[in-house]
Amino acid sequence: MITKDMALTRDDLLRLLPGALDGLPWRADADRIRIGEEVGVDLLIEALPPRRFGPVDIPRLCVGFAFRGWGEAERGAFLARFDRAFQRGGG
Repeated sequence: MITKDMALTRDDLLRLLPGALDGLPWRADADRIRIGEEVGVDLLIEALPPRRFGPVDIPRLCVGFAFRGWGEAERGAFLARFDRAFQRGGG
């Protein structure tokens, strides 16, 4: 399983997720998001303690990716699309 430590809330994840899915159907439960039908990926989400930068707390989620029936190329394409959808500019 691939995991990512992401600086966002569950609500943020759900709001931005459609941009990463290229039209794939999905549904969310409390700690799992099922993407696709029999073939696809489950996102397993767990809230982590916030990261503190001075007086500011940054929310965090651990997101695990459990792929079902996708080959290496399909997994790589999904992860690249997912990363682009959640990429934030810095400055």
